[in-house]
Amino acid sequence: MGPPPKKDRTWLVVGLTLGAVAVVGLLAFIGNLGSDSGGSSDAAFPAAEYRLTVPKELLGGEYALIKDGSADADADLQKDSSYSRDPDLRDPRASRGSYNGTATDARRGLVLIGLHGRFRDPAQVRDRLLDGIRKADGMSESRPPRTVRASGSDVDLRCAVLLSKETDGTSTVPVCAWGDGNTAAYVAFLTPADAAQDPESVDLDATAKKVLQVREETRTPIG
Repeated sequence: MGPPPKKDRTWLVVGLTLGAVAVVGLLAFIGNLGSDSGGSSDAAFPAAEYRLTVPKELLGGEYALIKDGSADADADLQKDSSYSRDPDLRDPRASRGSYNGTATDARRGLVLIGLHGRFRDPAQVRDRLLDGIRKADGMSESRPPRTVRASGSDVDLRCAVLLSKETDGTSTVPVCAWGDGNTAAYVAFLTPADAAQDPESVDLDATAKKVLQVREETRTPIG
């Protein structure tokens, strides 16, 4: 009997890849934090109006939460004192969620990792979070990230097509990140269709639309 088709091992790759990138993404972000506040006054930062949450479901119920790692992610952030000296951050807190598909397709995976607080330069925070997954061990990319602004959106996303190298092959992982005055995060997808897809054929505009919906479902007003 020959080896199983690639899609049959996708759920194993989902567990390995998305669990790993959720950790290294935050650790890489912490490692890139600045070390000098540069005299930034509080007036340079927006008011705290939104926070980043980890709901039980995402994308209208297509994905269900399997682990909320926000407490551990935030503990990692808070214990690194350099975050408090970063010139672009005020009061940052971390959120992290791992999801799989609902009963209709449990092999699908999604990971959300990000921050909420007050950001003087949201695009820079967004790009540093995206760098966390782009530069993770075992990850490469088929082409440089590009900026995507979906119709009707008020925020630019940075999107990339990553290649996750595992012991039994390489999987394609679409990812997009956003940043606004209060929230910044990346969302990575790994589905049977994505994993086996030619990276050059990935529709990043379609990925961006899904990530904007995730933003709508996780960016929650304070109060």
